[in-house]
Amino acid sequence: MGDDLIQIRSTIPGFAGFADVAARRLSDQQVRAWVGERLAALRERVPLGAALGDFEDAIVHCQFGDQHVIKALEDSRFGEPERVAVLEAEDTRLIVAASGSETVTSEGVAAFVAAVREAIRQRNAAILALDSKR
Repeated sequence: MGDDLIQIRSTIPGFAGFADVAARRLSDQQVRAWVGERLAALRERVPLGAALGDFEDAIVHCQFGDQHVIKALEDSRFGEPERVAVLEAEDTRLIVAASGSETVTSEGVAAFVAAVREAIRQRNAAILALDSKR
């Protein structure tokens, strides 16, 4: 088990992994839900101000997965070790971006939300780029 997977599993108990289509779908939901919970708690604690637009975009991505990404994850090639390594790295990047939400202040909320939104965008782009390599 790689360091990224160890970190993901220590953050998200019961993480499904990437072994098959069902696991990859569930893992996608688990990561998005974990990030969404951090964002929702942040909204309750800190005024979003100018970060509201980025926040809403990020929370929608957490609630509703990108259908192109979900379809890509259903491809059996995403069970191959080199693709799993990318999935692990991207999920870890997103989890790291959303970590620490409980310490974000109103002064740092815009940067924090922008970083989470960018991590979501990068994760989706990386998955779609792998899908295009046929």
